[in-house]
Amino acid sequence: MTKPTLETILARVNDVAEGLTAVRDDVISLRTDFGSLRNEFQLLRAEIEIRLDRIEGMTNQTRAEMLTLRADFREARG
Repeated sequence: MTKPTLETILARVNDVAEGLTAVRDDVISLRTDFGSLRNEFQLLRAEIEIRLDRIEGMTNQTRAEMLTLRADFREARG
């Protein structure tokens, strides 16, 4: 078995460095994608909260109307 030359070693180091650069670029791309997803999720969450507030408001209004209806019914019965 022959020993690798300095040129061979340096070429392998350069290959590893290029691979790391590619990984770095992929990580930067993933960060950007995750940031976009986080922003979209926050918008969706805000929309859901608004809709839940509206549903809660409608439920409270309906409950109040039902209580009034029950009171009217009791009053009519006697």
